[in-house]
Amino acid sequence: MLVSWDQEFIADKNKIFHYGCIKLVIRFQKLNTDDQAWYPECTSIDNIPYAAKYRPISVDIYPGVVLIANADIFNYHDLQEKYKFQLQSDRPEEILIHMFKLHGMSAALNEIQGEYSFILCDNEMSYLVRDGTGTRGLYYLEYPHRSGPMCAALRASLLASYQHSVGQIRHVPLGSIIYGDNKKEWRRKVFTTVFQQPSYRLDLLSPPCKNGISALGQMRMRLRNIIKQNITCRSKSSTIGKVGLLLSGGLNSRVIGNVLRDSQVKGLKTFFVGTKSAHERKSSENGAKSISSIHHDIMFDPKQAFEDIPKVIELAETYDTSSIRKALLLFTVCKYIHQHNAIDVLFCGEGLDDIAGSQIYYKQAKCAQEFQTTLENNLKRPIGREVYDKIGSWFGIRIVFPFLDPLFTSHYLNFSAEDRIPRFGIEKYFFRVCLDHSDLITEEVLWKHREDWVDSASSYDRFWVKTLQRLCSKFVDNEEFQKRDETYSHNSPLTTEEFLYRQTFEKIFPDQQSLVPAIFRPSFGVGTDPSPRTWNIYPQHLCVDFLATVRMMI
Repeated sequence: MLVSWDQEFIADKNKIFHYGCIKLVIRFQKLNTDDQAWYPECTSIDNIPYAAKYRPISVDIYPGVVLIANADIFNYHDLQEKYKFQLQSDRPEEILIHMFKLHGMSAALNEIQGEYSFILCDNEMSYLVRDGTGTRGLYYLEYPHRSGPMCAALRASLLASYQHSVGQIRHVPLGSIIYGDNKKEWRRKVFTTVFQQPSYRLDLLSPPCKNGISALGQMRMRLRNIIKQNITCRSKSSTIGKVGLLLSGGLNSRVIGNVLRDSQVKGLKTFFVGTKSAHERKSSENGAKSISSIHHDIMFDPKQAFEDIPKVIELAETYDTSSIRKALLLFTVCKYIHQHNAIDVLFCGEGLDDIAGSQIYYKQAKCAQEFQTTLENNLKRPIGREVYDKIGSWFGIRIVFPFLDPLFTSHYLNFSAEDRIPRFGIEKYFFRVCLDHSDLITEEVLWKHREDWVDSASSYDRFWVKTLQRLCSKFVDNEEFQKRDETYSHNSPLTTEEFLYRQTFEKIFPDQQSLVPAIFRPSFGVGTDPSPRTWNIYPQHLCVDFLATVRMMI
């Protein structure tokens, strides 16, 4: 195997940036024109300060094995003790090499609890692996007459200089392994889905049976135990550093905050971002007081967000409207955190609403089967999750998603669709019932209306997205906009905002429109904009008093 090292490294005087933004590319190339084998090759980081910490990992006892990873492995200590591994570095992702050599790739991944994407080369065999959460990106460059990847990287932007005119940058699909022996056809294998139960912490699935509690009641207890374990294990990881929480004031982030408080996380900091009119600000402040956190209220300026669009699209590597709006908010938060050297790890409630079917359009489902089919289709294309890691990593912040742990997702989705469908006009009804009368959340917050994060950053009357849209329309040529379907046949933009995002993306990633397989459009015909505030069912949603409805049923 031909291996040489090279890397662009981003650092400043005070902080070394998180490995998610490391510019490392593996190229699979021939040693000579007559050779039929393709060998992984990367470029040298010996002259880079602090480079040893970010060098691709190799282990003396396994010569020829090289690992490049964007990974947080939360149970690596447990695995190290279980199998008596002797780790040679202080990087938890090294456990991936030992597990792979002991069990093989698929079996090893089933025991890993974490969020990861990585490239592993074992002599002539190469593996591109991406977990099922969708929070970490992994890409490869494919040519029309090539049986497998030409090169692979953790960021799509790194492959742009290799693409020439015919190569297409592709995502490694969720929960998949793309592998090849460099002489034969490359193959793809799905090793996990959100419905598949992993093999770690199975003790949480079988707590002691308590008399008088139904089987459904036992499953709800297990769900609460899993939530606590997922948040606690992430907060107590030895590599976690200073901990923060994105506290919007809603149910998801408040549950995480309460568990972090009970886990006695020291110096917990919470962050809220919004305009002056943001109506969730008070709820966020109350949440921070209830968990005794050091709270930071970050002011969001839509005009500054407009100026940030080019940089955000460059980092987020997408033109999806919903993803970019979230990324603009997150960019503001992460820039603030970086400037104040506030935290190393940011907890986030993202993902739960995808798993639980919390978007209010699910109320339009006529039956459990329609609800389930729509949910499954949406889960196959989780748009925007990796944006959090890409933005956070630029500022040296690791973002973790406890509600996307496979143990939680598989257990929750194991409940029947009849249980999980919205009831009484209340979205996420079953999840709320599972947490009712528990120490995870107060009744007032449990039965609060769900508000999308983008929407909650301002009031209904002064919606910041409308300001952004007005600014975008001023910079879009009307004649070009009228020809948008001819210019962009794939994912054609519907508004001037979407058109500006697409134009900006094409300048950074020319001819790579398929890098975004689909853009988010709400289901059931409730609207075309990703913001629930624009949907025709939004006023009806606000008319339901969740807490009063539940109390009437008791």
